[in-house]
Amino acid sequence: MISPRKLLLTSALALLCGWHANAVILFRTDDPTANTTAPTRPLAGSGWQYEGRWGAFLGTPIAPQFFLSAKHIGNAGGGVFNFLGANYTVVQQFNDAFSDFVLWRVAEIFPVVAPLYTGKNEVGQRVVLIGRGTQRGAGIFVENALHGWNWGTWDGVQRWGDNIVSSIVDGGPLNQYVHATFDGSKGKTPNEGHLSSGDSGGALFIQDNGFWKLAGIHYAVDGPFYTSASGAGAFVAALFDTRGFFISDDGNPPAYNLVTGKKPVPSGFYSTRVSSKLDWIFSVTDPAGDADGSGVSNLLQYARDLNSPAPTGVGEPAVAAGDGFVTITYLKIVTNDLRYQVEQSPDQVSWTAATTQDEVVATAENIQTIQASVSNPSNEPLYLRLQISTP
Repeated sequence: MISPRKLLLTSALALLCGWHANAVILFRTDDPTANTTAPTRPLAGSGWQYEGRWGAFLGTPIAPQFFLSAKHIGNAGGGVFNFLGANYTVVQQFNDAFSDFVLWRVAEIFPVVAPLYTGKNEVGQRVVLIGRGTQRGAGIFVENALHGWNWGTWDGVQRWGDNIVSSIVDGGPLNQYVHATFDGSKGKTPNEGHLSSGDSGGALFIQDNGFWKLAGIHYAVDGPFYTSASGAGAFVAALFDTRGFFISDDGNPPAYNLVTGKKPVPSGFYSTRVSSKLDWIFSVTDPAGDADGSGVSNLLQYARDLNSPAPTGVGEPAVAAGDGFVTITYLKIVTNDLRYQVEQSPDQVSWTAATTQDEVVATAENIQTIQASVSNPSNEPLYLRLQISTP
């Protein structure tokens, strides 16, 4: 990975860089008709059949009335999702507070849905990527040596490629990315692909025990790159070797560092990792169900995740004492299907329900940060804990 800086793969990028684009860029060819139909053996059934049109982008049905896409592309389809030639009416939107995922509920029933990859073994595996980004553009050279290609013409065509997962990248609490680089993969991926603007919302599929499953939704790529240490000459491209160009350190003011090395340094792409979001997904698509067989509903499981230590959760509720009160700060899902109760104890043995004064100190999507205060005028030892349950 060359840089933590990522460019989102939407047409809004045109406002920043002058490109408006809509298919996967291939290493082997610039033929605009290549890989525009479903893959055949050995990649037959590798996810093409699960992709639907969401405006100029893509979405993937994952439950009878839900499809998954990228949050940052918004309501790209204007309320209509096209899948297998039929239109589906969008009736509800569910944004994840910690990632770029969004689930859209439709009024009708999908005839087929993509299975989800629930494993943690993506690194080193071959994946199929599907999108509607640009064609491959003109070559980019450094001292007469080819280093990659510009993003080309928008054609609105769905295209597929393959790649090898190089790493899993941390994206903050309850969020990770599947990362792959545009390096040719030493012949392991004859249709090696990269992403460009317009590929957001497209899918990444991985083979698991003979079945192709949804492993990611496209989010971003490395870039932009610069031709000068001053930050001049910004551009975006599918580069299999970024040496000779500069990248920003995102400082204030930024510094622009030359990419160097004895071997090629490829750029890459990032897809939000499905297996890092399973509890959230199931809390939306089947809140009363029990996906992991733990005896706890999916919604309750996710609520507890939010208040659990990392990496499983965001963090345990924080307790603090003040003059005449004790506070506990926790995360709460805005829903009538859960009950949040602060309990108090003088000795951590005997617990009773506490009377609290609650303040919403932050809101992200449907997640509130609650600071609950419990009166303690004598300033005696007082312990607080949070219990979450279903009514």
